[in-house]
Amino acid sequence: MHHDCMRRQWFVLFFILWFCTSSVSVGGIEPINSTLETSIQAQSSSGIQRVYGTDLSEEIYSSVRISDYRTFVREISENGSRYIMDASEARLTNNRNAREYIKQKLTELSKSRIEVEEIGSYMNVVGKLPGYLPGNNPALAISAHYDSPESSPGANCDGSGIAAMLELARVMSQYEWPLDIYFLAFNGLFGFRFMQGSPQVAIEFQDRGVEFLMVYNVDTILVQDNELPTDERLQMGYGTIGQSDYHNGQYWAELARMMSNNIGQDRIVPVSSLYFDAWYSSDHYAFFNRGFNAVCAFESGRAVDPSFHRANDTWDNYYFDYNLGYETTAAIGACMAHIMGRTYGEQTKLSYDFTLGLRTSKKFYIPVTTPTTMNFTIRWFGGASSFYLYNPTGGLIASGIFNHSSAWKPSNIFNPTVSTKGLYTLIVEKGDESPIGYELRISYETDIDGNGIADSQEYWIDQALFLSDQDNDGLSDAEEIFYGTDMLSADSDGDTMPDKFEITVGLNPNDPADGNEDADGDHLTNAQEYSRGLDLFSIDSDSDMMDDLWELENGLDPLFDDSMLDQDGDGKTNLEEYLNGTNPQVPESMEVPIVYIATPILFIAAISVFVYIRTQKDPWT
Repeated sequence: MHHDCMRRQWFVLFFILWFCTSSVSVGGIEPINSTLETSIQAQSSSGIQRVYGTDLSEEIYSSVRISDYRTFVREISENGSRYIMDASEARLTNNRNAREYIKQKLTELSKSRIEVEEIGSYMNVVGKLPGYLPGNNPALAISAHYDSPESSPGANCDGSGIAAMLELARVMSQYEWPLDIYFLAFNGLFGFRFMQGSPQVAIEFQDRGVEFLMVYNVDTILVQDNELPTDERLQMGYGTIGQSDYHNGQYWAELARMMSNNIGQDRIVPVSSLYFDAWYSSDHYAFFNRGFNAVCAFESGRAVDPSFHRANDTWDNYYFDYNLGYETTAAIGACMAHIMGRTYGEQTKLSYDFTLGLRTSKKFYIPVTTPTTMNFTIRWFGGASSFYLYNPTGGLIASGIFNHSSAWKPSNIFNPTVSTKGLYTLIVEKGDESPIGYELRISYETDIDGNGIADSQEYWIDQALFLSDQDNDGLSDAEEIFYGTDMLSADSDGDTMPDKFEITVGLNPNDPADGNEDADGDHLTNAQEYSRGLDLFSIDSDSDMMDDLWELENGLDPLFDDSMLDQDGDGKTNLEEYLNGTNPQVPESMEVPIVYIATPILFIAAISVFVYIRTQKDPWT
């Protein structure tokens, strides 16, 4: 009983003290509507970036991992030969296991974004990473064969190509691209009849009306010929020759060389089919022979590979240089990203930041597909520099020697007009001064499909979409496609913030959760800030040194500098009230009785009750 009595006594005291300290607020003003402090925890969107108007070539290049590439070579080849005589043997253990492995990896690496199917009696594996653009648009592809020579585990032939395909599937599926990307694993290159699987896929694509901008075929790339210059260790064969067909093959090979040189290891050399030994002996030719002219093939050092088509073609082969596999994969991915990152209405742009040491130089390649004026602007930080531009045949067409440059703005070094299609070369040389940094920017027109219309003037969708805005939200229907928003709704995610506004301030118009987030940490949600016209990224939208939330809670205007006003006429400015923690709507003389007099009286009353209770024997009984 004694313990029960004590508990009751302490409960009464606690209740009275709680009432004293909580029932009377400073100034007697209740907080602003409680919804300002409520955050709805909604599931965030997938977070996959939709690519438009951003050249991610360097990001894609650097995302390729040589360790993953090597692992794929090992896993596809460590169970031995995948050889089959004909289609009837496609269900043999090793061949079947390799096929299932590829299908599983395409699904796993892309988190099920790649759609996988088998085509033809040879059970060719075809994966498609769907592009987000509507309509029947051209596609890109990377291919390899998954069978191997008889009695050979086929690490280089063609585990090296399968590994490039799988690693690129991992990297490219981290984004949403405008165009479809295909991942093709052919079967039946060897056997009783040569090259049987890839023709089945080529015919199927013909029947489906699929058009390719480029099919990259990768075969036997892990052994390099050390007798060749280092920038020719990876050969990229192309089939079409001449200015009129430049865009079909040669351009893509030279684009890969640009990527390899400008941002990579500088290993790739374009080779015409007239001089490419493997042009007729790998799966790309099945496509080329059926009218798909936009195909290229990667090979390296096959003639000097002592393990070629032999039992010692194993993943741990002493002669293998996995950097070649890395460079092939990264360059292909960079080319795809560059092509799909262009912006409607703008020229093609290249951007490079680099440093040159004492008396050093750097080379840049630029593939030109149509007559254009090339604009070269560069900013560097002191010292003399020289610039030389050469045409595809090595002739000097522009040059300049500059003793200094403004560190504050770029200099236009030259802007020649050119008409010959091909690979142009820019050389940047530094003088005798200490190492300095450069920022190089190049802009020019391109026409990658060779239709006579500059890429800046067309895109892979109906041009009318750039002129229509069905929901009148300030975003064209084309832009709605690029951003993945609803053409018929100004607020696609229903978070009360219009799509146009969200895009302008850097929020996600497809993620309703960001309406309840608090970008500036001021305890007002983004949606609340928008509805009041406040700055989502500043706790003090009007810069009057009083926080937005405090102004709203105290009846002031967070969009007007009212810091020097005296709202309640008590002789103190609103800013002083803010700094003192007092209420700007109630004169200070009126606040004191409420807070500093009422509270002590209640406290004394509480103590009196407590003493009275303690003097009773058991007031509860």
